[in-house]
Amino acid sequence: MRGLTSGGATLVFGAFSLLAAQRRLERDGSPVQLGDKAFDVLRILVERAGEVVEKAELLRQASIATEESLRFHIAALRKALGEGRYISSVAGQGYSFVAPVSGVSADRSADTRPTSARPLPARPRRLVGRDQVLGALAEQLLEHRFVTLVGPGGVGKTSVALTLAHDLASRFGGDICFFDVGSVFNPELLAGALAAALGIPVQPGSAAPGIVTFLQQRRMLLVLDGCEPGVDAAAALAEQLFQETPRVHLLATSREALRGDGEHVHRLFPLDYPSAGEGQTAEAALGFAAVQLFVERVASSLQGFTLTDDEAPLVSEICRKLDGLALAIELAAGRISAYGVREVARQLESQFALMWPGRRTAVARHQTLSATLGWSYQLLSAREQIVFRRLSVFVGTFTLDMATAAVSDDELSRAEATELLGSLVSKSLVQFHTEGPHGFYRLLDMTRSYAFDRLGEAGEVRWVAQRHARLVRRLLEDAVAGQDGGRRLSELLDDVGSAIEWSLSPDGDLDEGAALAAASAPIWLQAGLLMECRYWMTRVLNAIHAPALDAHRQLSIQAALASAETFTDGFTEDSFGNWQSAFTIAKSLENIEQQLTCLVVLWAHRIRSPEYRHALSLARQADELAAIVADQGTRAMADWMVGITHHHLGQLATARPLLERSLAGDTLEARQAMMTQFGYDRRIPTMGVLSNLHWLQGRADEAVRLGAIAVAEARRSPYQVPLCEALTWQALNLHLRGDDPGEVEALLDETIAQARPHFIESYLGLSQALKGLSAVVRGDLEGAALVSQGLGLLSKSHYEVFHPLFLTELARLRAQAGARLTHDEVASLLRLDTDGPEHWSSAEVRRNLGEVLLRQGDAGRAAELFADAADCAERQGAIGWALRTALSLARSAAEPASRISSREHLAAVLQRFTDGTETADLQAARLFLANRSN
Repeated sequence: MRGLTSGGATLVFGAFSLLAAQRRLERDGSPVQLGDKAFDVLRILVERAGEVVEKAELLRQASIATEESLRFHIAALRKALGEGRYISSVAGQGYSFVAPVSGVSADRSADTRPTSARPLPARPRRLVGRDQVLGALAEQLLEHRFVTLVGPGGVGKTSVALTLAHDLASRFGGDICFFDVGSVFNPELLAGALAAALGIPVQPGSAAPGIVTFLQQRRMLLVLDGCEPGVDAAAALAEQLFQETPRVHLLATSREALRGDGEHVHRLFPLDYPSAGEGQTAEAALGFAAVQLFVERVASSLQGFTLTDDEAPLVSEICRKLDGLALAIELAAGRISAYGVREVARQLESQFALMWPGRRTAVARHQTLSATLGWSYQLLSAREQIVFRRLSVFVGTFTLDMATAAVSDDELSRAEATELLGSLVSKSLVQFHTEGPHGFYRLLDMTRSYAFDRLGEAGEVRWVAQRHARLVRRLLEDAVAGQDGGRRLSELLDDVGSAIEWSLSPDGDLDEGAALAAASAPIWLQAGLLMECRYWMTRVLNAIHAPALDAHRQLSIQAALASAETFTDGFTEDSFGNWQSAFTIAKSLENIEQQLTCLVVLWAHRIRSPEYRHALSLARQADELAAIVADQGTRAMADWMVGITHHHLGQLATARPLLERSLAGDTLEARQAMMTQFGYDRRIPTMGVLSNLHWLQGRADEAVRLGAIAVAEARRSPYQVPLCEALTWQALNLHLRGDDPGEVEALLDETIAQARPHFIESYLGLSQALKGLSAVVRGDLEGAALVSQGLGLLSKSHYEVFHPLFLTELARLRAQAGARLTHDEVASLLRLDTDGPEHWSSAEVRRNLGEVLLRQGDAGRAAELFADAADCAERQGAIGWALRTALSLARSAAEPASRISSREHLAAVLQRFTDGTETADLQAARLFLANRSN
């Protein structure tokens, strides 16, 4: 059917005749009035009679904006055709023309229009992620007649243009010419080559007028592909045709706009791809068009290929490194059958990827990435080439000022560099984005790799790298002085790493590297890039002997390194020793600020170990220094340290006013100083610990309310560690309340999503352990393995604050489910209560142990533990634990007298609650007391 239609056939169904070339529908010889869009829909359906045509395809080919408009045109067709026997709706898919259709060839001798001497190239393979682009282009081309599709090399301009030409073939009665401008090496011969493609015999020197004469009365689509090599000649010819051939529609593709009269520019952007941290599962990755294209192309050459969750992160990374460029993705996909996903991802780290071969039938400039980029590079002027290759020193985004500072010299002024940069943007070799106060620029990764090779060939690497390192250092120093111009410093970090790498190389400058590391140290932490921080700080410290380092720089680098280690591997004894040495240096310099910095970290080491008595000693030293400083924010920091330590020691009455005073008196400036140093906002953990304290003191609703505030604030913060803290404290409090395990696990899943990509093992372990406990509470005993796994991570990161509580709760839950613990297991659990001083969960630990022993048949020892737990809860004022212990005592009481007294004790504890009256513990206590048989 398609052949007859494009050739001018008449399609007959029932009493109707569809004359596609004349855009006419007749019924028994009389015309039927249809709108243009309705006619296009009918033509498409009739051409494919008996097939289901998807809605998306109808929307694209008929240039219809919405499904609602499509339904309107379908309704108009059904009304015009009468009854409902022609067009059938297929639920969830589209529409089908269900009546028999026959074709009657038109008299071709009556059609005197010459056709293109070259047939339209074959339709490209299905385009992925371009439906909206094709629809928008079709509308623009039909309305404005002259459209240039602009984009970087490899983005898919030719494929889009050729697909659109096929889609619109019937709109132009098949009269289409697709002309490769890039194949004409001499721009003076362009018009003559186009005339030959159109099949026009013209005399030399008169090609353009001959083309105009030939096309003046002709309605056709002319595609001028790859206009950049002869852009001036192509622009002049296109402009002449637009002005003098009113029925010809022009679609040009180029890496820069033609800037012709009447031209409408449509920029073609790369396919969307997963950003860092996205696309970690197959389902998530396939939500991006770049991944869809990759998988579809691999499957076409590797039968049975499907994307797995294991490979999804690698494929997402491949598409990200290729910047969503369609050609680059197709070339990469073509390597999978020979090398596999992992090896192709590795090859992307080398220049080898630029040489990957593509389809043999592709034009030369599309056969490798290097050929594509080389094609553009050779078209640049010598001055443009200088700027282009020098810009390759930027790994990340850069501003106009950064670009001109890096590339200008005695022979290339900053003013000229500015003009040349604009030219490179117009040629799609440099990308410009309008976000931010002034916008920013970047080179696509493969483009940068190619340009950096040219920089090496020119022998300019050392000169440009040195300028780049000094520029980055100046930007960091300006930021410290508050002169960063509003630029987010995290955007500089890729370039910071590149500059440090150069400074440590044989041609580099070690002093520059030390300065860069010290200046950038807090920025890595603020951005949550903990592993990157560790890597660069370690590189610098290993390259430069400590005695050669300025003491202040050394302290800054070591502090950042220790902080990054703390939040990834946890607090090791080596780390503690390094901080102790730093404290000694700060003390010798009489630098109170640095002493306080060191004390914070040393205290954090010990409170997590947990060594609460030592932690309290360190917190009190900070308290004494804070009194000397007499700064409100420093005072709040000391209250935070001392208050949290008292909480962990179970000294709740002492802890609460300190934590509340810290929250009330802290200043943004003082908190910002800690955030700058450690990427850590102490306000969040203060609220988290205080929320737990509220739960312990019997204010369950207040605990959840304050915890929710902490989570909300942390989600607005750019720092991952405080968010992990807020989420886990809130999850713990909800777990203790006995709230919906699904809500608890949702918070923990969010924590895991934050902690895993940033290698924050302590909170990854904590969230996994708590998630395992939540699963066991639901009756899924397999959650015990997750508890064990999580506690293992906590031990690895030297964070054992929660071990006694979690281990004994898991043992209690297992015992309640009927498991019997071995003698060694029980002995190990009992040691959890006797090792170290009394702490915030001691009462619950003893109660859990009592429940285990009770089910093991040791009622006497269980009763002793219940009594000890009750005394501990009373000493601490922890009525949250007191209620649980009272309920355990009442349930386990055997003698009538003890049953009466335990019930009275339970009732008395219950009366002390005025908040959180619907928690699981309170409901269980009331239910027990209501049952007189207990």
